[in-house]
Amino acid sequence: MHLTIRRIYTALMVLLLGFAVYSVAATQWLQTDLTALLPQEERPDVLLQAADKAVEAQLNSQVVLLAGSTDAEKAFQTASEIAALWRKSQVFAAVDSSVSPDLEAVRADVRRLGLAVLPPEQRRLLFEEPKRYFQERAEAAVNPFAAPSPLPLEQDWLGFGRFVTERAQPQSRLQWNADNGMLFTEDDSGKTWVWLRGKLPEANNLANGSDNLLPLLQQSRGLAAKNGVETLSAGGAVFAAASKAAAERESRLMSAAGLLLTFALLWWVFRSVRVFWLALPLAAGMLAGLAAALLMFGQVHILTIVIGTSLVGMLVDFPLHWLAPSVFGTVAHRYARSDGHDWQAEPAMRHVLPTFAVSLLITVAGYAFLWFTPLPVLRQTAVFSGFALLGAFGATVLWLPPLFARYQAKSVPFTDLVERLYALSARMKIRLHRRGWWLVGGILLAVGLWRSNWHDDIRQWVNMPPAMLAEAQKIGELSGTDFGSRYLVVEAGSEDELLQKNAEVGRVLQPLAAQQKLAGIQSLDQWLLPAAEQQKLQNRLRELAKLPENWQPMREIGVPRQAVRNALNQAAALQPLTLSDGLKPALAEAWRPLYLGEAAPGRFASVIRLNGLNDGAAVQAGIKGLAGVHWADKRSHLNELFHHTRNQAAWLKLASYALALLLLWCMFGIRRGITVLAVPLAAAVATVAVLGWAGIPVSLFAMFGLLLVSAIGVDYAVYAVAAKHIAPARLGGMLLAALTTGISFVLLGMSSTPAVAAFGITVAVGTVLNLWLAGWLLKD
Repeated sequence: MHLTIRRIYTALMVLLLGFAVYSVAATQWLQTDLTALLPQEERPDVLLQAADKAVEAQLNSQVVLLAGSTDAEKAFQTASEIAALWRKSQVFAAVDSSVSPDLEAVRADVRRLGLAVLPPEQRRLLFEEPKRYFQERAEAAVNPFAAPSPLPLEQDWLGFGRFVTERAQPQSRLQWNADNGMLFTEDDSGKTWVWLRGKLPEANNLANGSDNLLPLLQQSRGLAAKNGVETLSAGGAVFAAASKAAAERESRLMSAAGLLLTFALLWWVFRSVRVFWLALPLAAGMLAGLAAALLMFGQVHILTIVIGTSLVGMLVDFPLHWLAPSVFGTVAHRYARSDGHDWQAEPAMRHVLPTFAVSLLITVAGYAFLWFTPLPVLRQTAVFSGFALLGAFGATVLWLPPLFARYQAKSVPFTDLVERLYALSARMKIRLHRRGWWLVGGILLAVGLWRSNWHDDIRQWVNMPPAMLAEAQKIGELSGTDFGSRYLVVEAGSEDELLQKNAEVGRVLQPLAAQQKLAGIQSLDQWLLPAAEQQKLQNRLRELAKLPENWQPMREIGVPRQAVRNALNQAAALQPLTLSDGLKPALAEAWRPLYLGEAAPGRFASVIRLNGLNDGAAVQAGIKGLAGVHWADKRSHLNELFHHTRNQAAWLKLASYALALLLLWCMFGIRRGITVLAVPLAAAVATVAVLGWAGIPVSLFAMFGLLLVSAIGVDYAVYAVAAKHIAPARLGGMLLAALTTGISFVLLGMSSTPAVAAFGITVAVGTVLNLWLAGWLLKD
């Protein structure tokens, strides 16, 4: 029967290995999209979702590079060379380095858009001071130094076309070089910055950006440095690629270091090559966890892999509890052999199997409860970890005993070390029972809990190099546009009403600019007039066609009276442009991302960007009375979701404690069960106090670490109470398990990603506390 189960388990592992190899080789199995880390809302607002998607798409679908130099020609030449390099690399679907418009197409668009995008001041003049408008138009027509118009005079008698190209570019700080077609900006120091944009392929988005992106940017910087030109770059894909590279590098380093240190420790303890067979449960656990995650989710996030490497220490806990007593000379006589040796693999496994089963059941149940959290990466990590423990348990129970059938323990220094440690702990128990020490410990615990900071911040989830952030901020300053996470979402019942609502928001927020609480906004009404306003303007043009005295200045520069009259009547007869139509021309490209369309039936929506926002509360107060205007602060919203998820995970863990108590009650009785459960509970509380003293926030991932601390505590406490080995042997098993677990999580605590580091530190501290508290349960 035992042999049959072993064969079935082995066959299952072979199948999982085949599935994992196929998935890794044939599919995009590794997920790096940062948005996959975000919580899933139960009832998300469709408009805010659409706005968030539009903003993210604009940021993540392109990479921007600026080449800057005090020598403008050198900057233009370097940008041109980098553009050629980018095109040759095939990393981008398109590279925009210059603008060479089709003049006829531009003129057609200008003629169609002229009236619909006329600036407010010009409209005011036509209504209130029409003669002054035409006076200025006449002066511009004969002034050779006036701003050029795409249309010749005879095609634009009214002068509406003069303003279209200016209105088409909301980033007013960008300029166009007519000689080479490149866009550039001049900063306050006189340095010329030339703009270069690479558009990523649609299938090569933030989730699976090309691995060649970072090397290409590095090559571009090298080329610029060779020419003595400075570069700046930004883009969601750049941050994602950098985070992915750092995570993969950390994963490889931590895995290698964890394995090396763990097996070096085991070699020192057991002094036998057979100890390397303990890698089998580890490999089986990792395989089972990876295969289960791939089967359930289709992909595994890179952060799950990073955290999964921390299971190296935990996955060898079972075999260490089983093997550690072999190095002690006096163990339970029930599995002593007749030839005088103390330890046998098969009887020893049967002896500890009930303890293993209880620990495994409680730990996996705790992970199972995390399935109900709304955080995808937390659910994925729970699946990975739960099945990894099941896989490691199976390998320990079924594979290891035959491999250690002829294992003979040696006299090792570890035995003497543990026995001295056990004697020392016994003396410490006597001393710590004195009331004064408990009082000091209680005060330290209370102060640590009082100092604890329960806080989540999305910025802790990824490692954003300061240099990259500084470059992105500099690019924002040079462009004059803020692509931050705070903006407004406006909704209305029609496109015309939407434009009117945008204009109303602009009027409400205008005083904030004078108070320097807001530099400005970018909204669709700044591009296009509502159809109703276009019709009003057209009615005014019909009136002016009958009032030739108002456009007399045009007659004075030789323009025929009939030509002006015809131009006024033709403009008045045009079909008003809808918002959708006004965004179709190439000239409207910069405005399209602001329009979300009909995001839901009868709900037309748009985004209003807030540039140079210094006081978000003032903006929120300003829009408070406006129906259909929503404040969007993605970072704060996500932090709130993380807070909710963290609390939900805590309640689920408490539910798992109730289940654990029920199981322990059935196994050991109520009194003993409460004693066992007190270890992980006390360790978790004390860990929070230590984090408070260390100034480390109790974030969502720290909470996940506390859940793991609880699982480790249950394992140690059950082993301390239920195993029949002598007390030093049980202490040795727990000490070895704590050391191997500690190695993994201390390495994780050195991660450059704050959330991952907090997770590692939390578990490392909790493991030490669990070992100490479980040691109190040891009795001879």
